[in-house]
Amino acid sequence: MKRNSFVCLVLMALLALAAATPSGAETAAAPADADQEAVVARVGDKEIKLKDVNEVIGRLDPQRAVLYNNEIGRKAVAEELINMELLLLLGTELEVEKDPEFAVTLDALKKDVIRKMAIDRIMEAVEVTPEETAEFYEKNKDNFTVPEMAKASHILVDTEEDMEKVKKDLEAGMSFEEAAGKYSTCPSKEQGGDLGFFARGQMVKEFDAAVFDMKPGEVTEEPVKTEYGLHLIKLVEKKESSLRPFEEVEDEISKGLENEKKSAAYRGELARLKEKHGAEILSDKKDEESDSKEEEEKNGEEVSENK
Repeated sequence: MKRNSFVCLVLMALLALAAATPSGAETAAAPADADQEAVVARVGDKEIKLKDVNEVIGRLDPQRAVLYNNEIGRKAVAEELINMELLLLLGTELEVEKDPEFAVTLDALKKDVIRKMAIDRIMEAVEVTPEETAEFYEKNKDNFTVPEMAKASHILVDTEEDMEKVKKDLEAGMSFEEAAGKYSTCPSKEQGGDLGFFARGQMVKEFDAAVFDMKPGEVTEEPVKTEYGLHLIKLVEKKESSLRPFEEVEDEISKGLENEKKSAAYRGELARLKEKHGAEILSDKKDEESDSKEEEEKNGEEVSENK
């Protein structure tokens, strides 16, 4: 665990260093046959090996790791590992272990590690089988159904007079897209009126009803009136409702089931521990006793008044 803490410190230092590293840094990886036991730095009698450097790089997120997986980057990591060793020597010189705060901090860290490892033990027994994943898919196919979709363009105007101008230009040979760019008050005019794909229920009901009753390539004969104005609609494409294949959602289902099982295992183990060791929030108990006492006093006062 001491080594993990050490590596974490190095990682924190490298994250700050990475922010200042040029994005164009060389990214050639170390040779595959490089000797991992090769000593790349030394602090007194302490040797820092290539495997130590690679361990630090391996714990960085991929985008940052690529900045250090080269000769210059590995040298920077080695420098930071040297700094960590020097700080360790400084702490020894200062006899920080004799500081009362050291024991308190060490105890807190020890408890955190114990808790983490205990949780890891609970979780390691959790497993989701392929059969469970397949069964969930079969029983919950509605969850993986892609609804009917439509792709449409429209021209939105405020008045009948404006709509007549649109129709006149279309009849004269102007394309729907050009007319949208010229007349439409909707921001989609910049894309020739294109609204992209949408499912039933995503548009206002009048617009929705018209679109899903059309065939691809059709344009509404009469404008559709909604709270936003008058729409001339062109249906570009329609996709029927479909079921996502099992292979596409298998990992998604498996991870979901795993999270549910882990949550259940965690709650179950805590319930068992509470039953075994006893656990209660005393403030709640005191509140209940206080309420009970107040009720008794109130009842006593009522009895006295009746007498």
